[in-house]
Amino acid sequence: MTGYLDTNPHPWNREQIMAAMTQNFTQVQPSIDKTPGGKIWNDLKGLDDTVWIFYTSISELIDEICIFGERSKAPEFWSLSNEKTAEHYTREVKRKLYYCTSSLMTLVDIARNLDKRHNVKGPETKRAEIFTTTGLHDFLQDLRNFNTHWRIAEANWSINYDMENGTRTSHFQISKEDLLAWSGWKANAKKYIQELDGSVDLYEILTKYRKQAQEYYTWHKGTVIDQNAPALQQYFEYTKTHEGLRQYQKWNMILSHVKSDTNPYQYLAKFLSPSQIETVLSCPHRSEKQVDALIRAVDTYEICDIKLKNKLMKVFSVPVSG
Repeated sequence: MTGYLDTNPHPWNREQIMAAMTQNFTQVQPSIDKTPGGKIWNDLKGLDDTVWIFYTSISELIDEICIFGERSKAPEFWSLSNEKTAEHYTREVKRKLYYCTSSLMTLVDIARNLDKRHNVKGPETKRAEIFTTTGLHDFLQDLRNFNTHWRIAEANWSINYDMENGTRTSHFQISKEDLLAWSGWKANAKKYIQELDGSVDLYEILTKYRKQAQEYYTWHKGTVIDQNAPALQQYFEYTKTHEGLRQYQKWNMILSHVKSDTNPYQYLAKFLSPSQIETVLSCPHRSEKQVDALIRAVDTYEICDIKLKNKLMKVFSVPVSG
């Protein structure tokens, strides 16, 4: 459905946005979101969500490995009566590894689609600069297909003791033989597996990859914002104007219906933080200065005009000059 704003050339002014709200207020924000800047920003928010899911999946898997390492120190952990045995933690790690590889594939697809839609410059060069562990990215991508199309990777615990330093470490590993039994590995991923010194240590490879991914996606978001700054600036200007008008309507309605015997101070905590309340109360009681302090605290969209201020003055029983 085409909104009123969609029929107007850019840039839109305050009066046009107000007219659109009067005609059909439900179509205003969708029209703003369809601007070039709106599309970019909403795509970035979607990518942020996917990045968060990927990082969280890795954190949960690493946490599971660490929990096993800590709890398995106790002799009773290995008792047959213990419900949460090594097999339980093995299954949990397998499950969370599946989430990691699946969310990685989703993240890669969403990021590349965003780059194509908005013609982002530099990702290929930056990926080559940051993801320096040859074959690791390809391995993790193919591991998702391994888990989906072949079988959940068989893996198990390895507990290593360093008698000299008195340390004990737990590892969750997948054997190279089990992985190479699948014929679907791409060349780089297969080479990565073959060149590993021993089994695949999940804690080690996921910790390394997460660090690289964090560096890359921090760079990526900053680059998208920098390359699309004018479109984003226009989008946020429209959004701020629209939200300011909505706030004006809301406060105008609230202040127009306040009863004359209402004590306004009982509502301060509903709209202000403790430090803002202290700032307002540091001004002379029921004074214009106090009302001005309240406006500065609440009016983040700078929508308060003389009419709205006079209504607020009346609520605080402050004489209105003129």
